[in-house]
Amino acid sequence: MTYALLALGLMVQSVEAGPSDVDVLEQLSWMEGCWRADGFDGEMSECWMRAQSGELVGAFQYSAQGALRFTEMLMIGTNAEGEFGYQVKHFNRDFTGWETQTEQITFHFEQISETRIEFRGLVLEFGGPDAFTARLDMRQSDGSLTTEVFEFSRVSP
Repeated sequence: MTYALLALGLMVQSVEAGPSDVDVLEQLSWMEGCWRADGFDGEMSECWMRAQSGELVGAFQYSAQGALRFTEMLMIGTNAEGEFGYQVKHFNRDFTGWETQTEQITFHFEQISETRIEFRGLVLEFGGPDAFTARLDMRQSDGSLTTEVFEFSRVSP
C-alpha cells in the first residue's frame, strides 16, 4: 500500500502542469492599449485594459462606409460557467444584443507561448510592441469554415 501511494505521488509530480489563468493573463500585458485593423471591407478598433482582479476587458467597434455597424464587449478571463477563455458579447448599432442576456461567445483557452495565445477558433500572435495578428475561424452559411486574418497596429498604449 505504501508503495502504491508513493508511486501515485511520483506520477502526480511528473505530470507537467499547464499555466494558471493568472499566469496566462500576466503574459498578455502586451495587449493593453488601443489597436486598429482593416477587415470585412471596413475598419475595426479595440481597446484593452486590465481589471483590478487581473482579467483583460476590452471594447471593439466595427465601422464601414463611415458608419458604426456593430460593437463587442470583450473579456479574457473566467466566465460564469467557470471556463477560462476569450469571451465576446455582440451589440448592434442601437445597442441591442446578438446573444441573450446570459449568453456569450467563448473561445476556450488552449495554449500560450511567449508570442502567441491560442483559443479554440481564435489565435492572437504578438508581432512586437506595436503589432499583433488575429486569426479568427468563421463558420459560413454553407457550413464551411474559413479563417479571417486581421493585422492590428497600436493606436495608443
